[in-house]
Amino acid sequence: MKNSSLTCSEAAVATAWTLFSRLHDEPSRAHAHRLVAWLGEDPLHVRALDDALTLWALAGAALSRPSGDDDRNGPRTGLQ
Repeated sequence: MKNSSLTCSEAAVATAWTLFSRLHDEPSRAHAHRLVAWLGEDPLHVRALDDALTLWALAGAALSRPSGDDDRNGPRTGLQ
């Protein structure tokens, strides 16, 4: 059972994504200050940013994976 105090709303994750994307795509002090101010408004905003960045990292990992690569042969160790 999830603890509701640790759950972020989809709206909060979407806002985190928007603020992070703006800062990533167009770095500026204004974008950085807006993200930092939003993070300071609610402790769950930090969690929402963490969730958004996790999705961003997982999407990047999925996109960088070679197309013929799959898990049928077990985890890759780099020693093959």
